[in-house]
Amino acid sequence: MLPKKHYTLQIHIAGIFFVVVSALSFILIILSYHNSKALNEQLASERAVQNAEQIKASFQNLVSPVVTSLDTLAASSFGKTLYSANNKLWISTIDAIMTRNPDVLTVYLGYPDESSAFIRSTKPRFMKEQFSTPDNSHIMVDINMASGRQIRTYYDADLSHIDTAIDAIEYSPTSRPWYTAAPKDGNIHVTDPYFYQFIQRMGITLSRKLPSGDGVLAADITIASLENYLNALMDSPSTQLMLLDDKKRIFAHTGFLPSMSTGSSQQLYLDALAKSPLNTFFASPQWEENNQKVEHDGQTWVLNLVHITFGGERGLWLAKAIPETALIGSAIEARNNQIIISAFGLLIGTLMVLCASRKIATPLKQLGLATQNIRRLDFSSVDTPTSNIVEVRELSESVELMSETIGSFLDTLHRVSNSNNFDALMSDIVCHCHQTVGADTVHLWTKPAEQEDALALIAHHPANSQESEINMAKLLDDSPEIANALSGQAFFRFTPSETDIQRSHFPADIKHAWLLPLYNRDRENVGCVLLGFHDCPTKEQEDKIHFIQQFLGFASLIKENWDRVSAQKHLFKSFIEMIASAIDTKSPYTGGHCQRVPELTFMLAEEVDKDKERFPEFSLDEQSQEALYFASWLHDCGKVTTPEYVVDKATKLETIYNRIHEIRTRFEVLKRDAEITYWQKRFEGEDERIWRKWLGTTQQKLDEDFAFIAKCNVGGEFMDDSNLVRLDEISKRTWVRTIDDSLGLSWEETARRANRGDTVLPAVERVLDDKTDHQIPWLEQQKEAFHNWEFSLKIPELQHNRGELYNLSIQRGTLNDEERFIINDHIIQTIKMLRKLPYPNHLRNVPEIAGGHHEKLDGKGYPYGLDEASLSVDARIMAVADIFEALTASDRPYKKAKTLSEALKILAFMAKDKHIDPALFHVFIKQKVYQRYADTFLPPSQHDAVNEEALLAIATPPIPNKEETPV
Repeated sequence: MLPKKHYTLQIHIAGIFFVVVSALSFILIILSYHNSKALNEQLASERAVQNAEQIKASFQNLVSPVVTSLDTLAASSFGKTLYSANNKLWISTIDAIMTRNPDVLTVYLGYPDESSAFIRSTKPRFMKEQFSTPDNSHIMVDINMASGRQIRTYYDADLSHIDTAIDAIEYSPTSRPWYTAAPKDGNIHVTDPYFYQFIQRMGITLSRKLPSGDGVLAADITIASLENYLNALMDSPSTQLMLLDDKKRIFAHTGFLPSMSTGSSQQLYLDALAKSPLNTFFASPQWEENNQKVEHDGQTWVLNLVHITFGGERGLWLAKAIPETALIGSAIEARNNQIIISAFGLLIGTLMVLCASRKIATPLKQLGLATQNIRRLDFSSVDTPTSNIVEVRELSESVELMSETIGSFLDTLHRVSNSNNFDALMSDIVCHCHQTVGADTVHLWTKPAEQEDALALIAHHPANSQESEINMAKLLDDSPEIANALSGQAFFRFTPSETDIQRSHFPADIKHAWLLPLYNRDRENVGCVLLGFHDCPTKEQEDKIHFIQQFLGFASLIKENWDRVSAQKHLFKSFIEMIASAIDTKSPYTGGHCQRVPELTFMLAEEVDKDKERFPEFSLDEQSQEALYFASWLHDCGKVTTPEYVVDKATKLETIYNRIHEIRTRFEVLKRDAEITYWQKRFEGEDERIWRKWLGTTQQKLDEDFAFIAKCNVGGEFMDDSNLVRLDEISKRTWVRTIDDSLGLSWEETARRANRGDTVLPAVERVLDDKTDHQIPWLEQQKEAFHNWEFSLKIPELQHNRGELYNLSIQRGTLNDEERFIINDHIIQTIKMLRKLPYPNHLRNVPEIAGGHHEKLDGKGYPYGLDEASLSVDARIMAVADIFEALTASDRPYKKAKTLSEALKILAFMAKDKHIDPALFHVFIKQKVYQRYADTFLPPSQHDAVNEEALLAIATPPIPNKEETPV
């Protein structure tokens, strides 16, 4: 048997380089060629679509001036009489229109009494031949009377009369499509292109009602100029283009068929088309836009079929054919150039690699000699791979004894640094102990942080062994020497006796056991490891005891750090929940909001995580759960800065208290004043009946006005303009104050009162007033926070405006603009507060998630006005949870709790208006998240029937199918 042949590293590297570069070059050339080919074919398809649009634009340019001319003629006196068509002034006008627009052949009128008039251009040769006009005929006018009599008049180029012919004709204009299709509103109707059978030309008809409504004005236009335009769209001399209708009649082409000007019939076209690759389309019974390749006369052609609509029902088809060689010629040339360049580069590269690999092989040989020293260390041997490379084989032999131990140890370190699962880490420790020592069984117990006197089995090997095989607690109770060794943190070896096996449920096959304690840096016992052997341990195994003891110190460190991290996480979560509870406790009317929103958020997030069709990139792993947990619990932490009287404001005049009582007192004063006036008049001897009636009327009016003010204060109804006018009228009532209102004020109130100026007592004041001292400005330190304002919320001019009339005039709800800013500002404060916390990487999005639950997908939310592209799925989930909880909450003073159906209907319309994510709403409904939340948090009174299909139809209404109108 011949010895196996080995190769030097130099040859291996050069060979690998040659194979890899050759394969890569081949793949790149093939990919480049096919990509270029596909790109050129795609560009050809797109060019066909562009050509269709250009033809459509050309069509519009053709029609536009005629539309203008028809509108001008309709607005003139042209169509008022049938005989205007023979008026030389109008003939000259229409002749000018036809001269400017050579494609316009006929302008005509039709009347309800079946009379009609036609003005035709006879300049084209085919028109003279078709109507047998005189050679010098320029214009031909037909007057068709209702009686069936036709008067035909010919005019020359100077519009001089040539001849007149009288004939009988049966023509009913009112039954013609151009007459019946004319819109009644005076707009112009444009037909689809169609074939004028009479003159064998393609054209369209424009018609419109006369302003008087007693006739229709129309014009026929040929679109023969489109054939010239087709020629301008050819990509190459061999390109073939043609226009067809749904009936496969050919109207224009680029010269590969008989000329249109010769009056060629459709049969001639079809006969000539047999020699064109475009004939493929005629074999298909149903046409639709497509791109395809066909073989024609030994050549591959790329075909495109595009539909062009001109505003009518049918439109035209643009068919295009171009040889594939004309499309991909550049790709073929590029492929050939790449082959030459790749071959030259491969040759040069191989020579360079050969030179470089020699320099690489020399240090490797030296390294192989240096590793001979490592062989003298006592590492367990491993089965190292063989290699044909001499240098690698020598290096493999030198590290054979140490590779397994170091490799597995480093692998354990790597898993420790990349894992956050304590049980998995302990399993790695057990596996490494087994691999290093070769023990038959390994069990690891640790003391839970919350139960320092208990031992819990965390990991064991083999993994399929029963956890109850060894009862460590019973073993320690029945074996004091083992317990003493463990508490003394000493290594202990023993041979289990029959009694130990029976009492401790020791496996019968364990003949020898080692017990190694785990202790932390404070020398506290945190667990132990038991290694069991079916046979007596060998000397090599005994030699590993010191290494295992040192290695288990690493496990103790992991346990200690894990306990500390777990304790810190638990402390942080408890602190967060405490903050949220404090926010809820701050306001008795929003109690539980910060605690219910996280529950609903995770109910919805768990279902979204399962829906990979709508949310393929959303994953609720352990780290994202933690981020969403913190964000949901802290989403309203900024409310600690929001005054309770603003959050809980139940009436328009409420601040720290409801100021309606002050206004009631003023009205009471006015009623007393009225009564005093009554008695004064009685004392002065005036008529008691008159003044008693006056007193009753006055006091009744005061009661009614105050009742109206009180009703406005509640804010339950919309304040329309009539209510605002009445409120303003009531505010003009005055009362007399005789006590100085600057007494007993704080220094801030005194400063604001001074801005109003002194008043002489007694002072006449309004019962409702917006005073200067009601306007509380921003403090300077507050204004500094508004510099470089990054949020979309508009900052009001005042910090507070407590004007009585101003607040009572609030049209919706109870909050004025300043207070609404304070309410909305809580989310800004939330973001600012959360930004100040130092987060690990996986929690860096907590401020964005917590601060985004008031944003809307349409970009009209706050505080940033983010749109759909900028909002994370987590923030969108939070928004749905926050809104639904608020709608169904029964602890708000300013609104009544919604039932399930009411709240979900509001959410559905919000999804429709892109205020929330419609896809999330779909999951919320279909997975019955709302029902699970209601079963847990809502009273039975709010449970009602929910029509899920109707809600989904509101949120994502179906797109109606457009029915085709019959031709």
